[in-house]
Amino acid sequence: MRNYIQITENLKRALSRKEQVSDQFYGQLEYAIGQCKLTLDQLRELVVTKGFPDKGSEILFFKQIKPEVYSQMLYFQAVFELESVRLRTDTSIYAGKLVEQQRQILAYFDEHQIKVQYYRCGFTHLDEKYFLRDEGEIPVQLRNHIALLDEQFFTWHDHTFSLIKAYDLLLDYIAHEILKYAPREQMNALLRKSKLRWTGSKVDLVELIYAIHASGEVNNGHVKIAELTRAFECMFNIELDTSQCWSRIRSRNKPTDFLDRLTAFLKERIDKFFE
Repeated sequence: MRNYIQITENLKRALSRKEQVSDQFYGQLEYAIGQCKLTLDQLRELVVTKGFPDKGSEILFFKQIKPEVYSQMLYFQAVFELESVRLRTDTSIYAGKLVEQQRQILAYFDEHQIKVQYYRCGFTHLDEKYFLRDEGEIPVQLRNHIALLDEQFFTWHDHTFSLIKAYDLLLDYIAHEILKYAPREQMNALLRKSKLRWTGSKVDLVELIYAIHASGEVNNGHVKIAELTRAFECMFNIELDTSQCWSRIRSRNKPTDFLDRLTAFLKERIDKFFE
C-alpha cells in the first residue's frame, strides 16, 4: 500500500502549492481540480495493474485512500461552481445560492443518515459489501453516474464516502462565505428573524452557544462559532461580543454557571410534573 499512500502524499504537496500557481482564486481552483484528476488517474492505473494483496488492503483503499482524493476533487469542483456564481452575479444572489447549497447538503445528510452514520462512527461490519469490487451489483440509481463507468476502479460506497467528505469540507467553506458576503439584513431574512427577545445576560447566552458548539449537535459539528452566534443573534434580536463574553466565562470561578442553573430549573420542572 506504500505506493498508493505515496501518490496521495504527492497530491497534498501539490495542493499546498496552489497559491503559488496563480494569484486568482479561480486559477487556483482549476489547478487543484487538475491535480486531483491526475492523481485519480495514477491511482486507477496502479489499481488495475497491481491490484491488492488481500481484501483488507482493497477495503482500505476504497474506504479511505481513494475517497480522500476523490472528495477533494468534488469539493474543488463545487467551490469552482460557487465562485462562478459569485463572479457573474451580485452579492445578494450569491448569498442566497450559498444558503440554498447549505440546505441541500444538510438534506442529503438527513436522507442518507444511515450511510452518514456508518461513515462518522467508523463502522466496519458492511465493509466487504461496500468496498470490494466484486461484492454485489452497484445500485441502479448510481449506474449512470459518470464516476461509475469504470467498475474496475469503483465500489458501491467509495463514491458515497467521497461525497460525504466533500460535503463536510463544503459546509465549512459555505459557512465562511456566508459570513463574508451576506449582510446582516439578509441573514436576518434568511434565518427568518423572530419576534423573540433575549432578556437574560449576554454572558449566559454566549455560554449556551459555546456549549451547543462543543456538543457538535448542529450541522453534524460542522458549524463555526461565528455562524452559530449569528443565528442566535437573529433569533433573539441581540448583538453579542463573543470574545469579551468568552473571556468573562473563562475567568470566573464557576464557568458553567448558566448551564448549571438550567439543569436545576429543568429538574425542578420535572419534579413538579410528577407531583
